[in-house]
Amino acid sequence: MNNLTIYRILTYIIFLIGAFMAMLLLTFLMAALANPVLLLPTFMVACVVIYSYCSWRFLTRGIDAHMYCKTSLRDLTRVNGYGALAFASLTAIQCISLIMNPALLNDILEQAMSMQKSSVEGMEEMMTKFMGFLLKFMLVYSVLLLVHIFSTFRLLKIHADAFDLPGTTNNP
Repeated sequence: MNNLTIYRILTYIIFLIGAFMAMLLLTFLMAALANPVLLLPTFMVACVVIYSYCSWRFLTRGIDAHMYCKTSLRDLTRVNGYGALAFASLTAIQCISLIMNPALLNDILEQAMSMQKSSVEGMEEMMTKFMGFLLKFMLVYSVLLLVHIFSTFRLLKIHADAFDLPGTTNNP
């Protein structure tokens, strides 16, 4: 299996998760407008969503179909790739620190459960299992996103001719 096949698989995985994140982005945006502290995380999620779409578009049009792509696609992919890189790095670091320190995760869960007005029996155990799953999922996703971003940056250099107008050359 060559690198481009792995990149294709990663692109579709990133694209599907990005589509789900796009639906959540509207909720994040409403919450961020009410609480400005959430603007930076919302911006980073938006970067991941835009990067997911732009990298998929670059793969389908520029690499697979050998069609002309506007330079704005390359610029959007790069700029949002840097934002997605920050998101993936921070998410990986946070997930690793919470997985390595389960006492901290338990403290966070206890604080969240204490804020609940009504408590359902077995809710604490279910939340602990769900948070463990979510942390592992986000760690895997952030690592895949990091690999994908670096691969995309490399492919943008290799397939720079996809952004040249047909019939033009860059040689002086």
